Amino acid sequence: MFALEVGRAPGNAAGWHGLAQAFAGEGHLAAALGAARRAAGENPSFLAAQLTLGSLCEQTGYARDAIAAFEAAGRLAPLNADVLRRLAGAYRRGKRVKEALAIADAAAQLDPQAAATYLCLGDALLANEATLAAGRMYDRALAIDPRLALAECGRGAVYLIDARWTDARAAFERALVLAPDCAEARYNRALLDLRLGDYGAGFAAYPAIMNTVEQRPRYHYYYAGIPLWDGAQLGERRLVIAFEQGLGNQIMMARFFNELRQFGGAIAIETPPTMLSLLRRNFPDLHFVRFTHWQPLDVMDVHLPLMQLPAVLNVRDESRIANGIPYLVADPVRIEALRHRLHLEPEIRHVGIAWHGNRENARDRWRAAPLSAWAPLAGVPGIRFHSLQLDATPAELSGAPFALAPTHELIHDMDDTAALAGLMDLIVTVDTSIVHLAGALGRPTWMPNPLLSEYRWGIDRVDSPWYPTLRIFTQRGRDDWRPVFSEIATNLSRY
Repeated sequence: MFALEVGRAPGNAAGWHGLAQAFAGEGHLAAALGAARRAAGENPSFLAAQLTLGSLCEQTGYARDAIAAFEAAGRLAPLNADVLRRLAGAYRRGKRVKEALAIADAAAQLDPQAAATYLCLGDALLANEATLAAGRMYDRALAIDPRLALAECGRGAVYLIDARWTDARAAFERALVLAPDCAEARYNRALLDLRLGDYGAGFAAYPAIMNTVEQRPRYHYYYAGIPLWDGAQLGERRLVIAFEQGLGNQIMMARFFNELRQFGGAIAIETPPTMLSLLRRNFPDLHFVRFTHWQPLDVMDVHLPLMQLPAVLNVRDESRIANGIPYLVADPVRIEALRHRLHLEPEIRHVGIAWHGNRENARDRWRAAPLSAWAPLAGVPGIRFHSLQLDATPAELSGAPFALAPTHELIHDMDDTAALAGLMDLIVTVDTSIVHLAGALGRPTWMPNPLLSEYRWGIDRVDSPWYPTLRIFTQRGRDDWRPVFSEIATNLSRY
């Protein structure tokens, strides 16, 4: 621990700023952030303090505060291209992508000869879905500095969007030659390994996500100094399985929860409130804790981010992934109660649908399929469609191309969704948590899939080792849902 205590630090901006840098150098980010806030507060015109504060806010997950600090820095140094590039990055990570592009362009006007300028522009253009222009900017950055690994990573990201998997992998490999510790390249290569079915290599390298600039704020316990669990027997140690990334990942990883019993110790699995009933009922011998924010550090001795379970458990092949499905069971009491409320006609088929995921997820732009795209299904006779879209609006339902029952109004948590899935003859849903839930329940499920799909769905696969009852219908061209839903309609008429 750094020797100088916060309470005894110099009561001036320069002193607080030096303390913030010292704490950060020792890895004590929370203490560093507190000192940086004090430095910037005592002297708002102290440029270095604002920049340090912005950087620390980004590292610790305070995106809005990071933007505010970099905005303050921009006002202090409006002609400093490096300051503007940092502000552009903060805007982009804060999903203010139009502003990110404008500021990146302003930085380019000030510093047109710097490789960092074109890296910043490329990132901003990519966030604005201008992939061709982004690719040109990454090329310009590499022409100026051929050793700029992050520009190679940018190239790889452009190739991923166009489903050019081989080119993407080559770009990430080049980045790793230039910078072997480049977390962005290692993480993206891991996702490609998983996409190609090399689960051993992919899961082993997946922890690189914790060191990427975009994702590191998620890993609070890691950066607070709590050791990662390595799969050894726990003895008296307390383990927390830390929630990360989304409900779908929690359901996907739940297939491994029963294996945790063999390690002894006290194990707590962080779980969002909507999942608690479902998981507690299906795994009554395990301890689930309500997750809405990080827990105090003194409740754990070691931790493991949820998506690192396969690496610790040495998952290397498809047979290990597919084993034990279904591993979730819907509540029979809820099923019967919902059956009574719905009055489901036995002579027709009942199909539950969902057309978008979490709107806050950056990937929802790709995976969401507007209800207008589902029009081919309207021509299939003998079907009653049920909305399982939790936040569906009356306008969406009234504008649907077929009659759509507001069945989602009966959903209060994921256990209700599971019961409704058990009542449906078929689930048709885009890539969201309902895919994972229906698959884990062993229910017949069809997924309209974007061209830029998640790694877990592989390449050109119509099936999935993760969920044997899942059938995948993938776009042939980006944003072109028409052939997908025409194919689904054809298969639905025969179902």
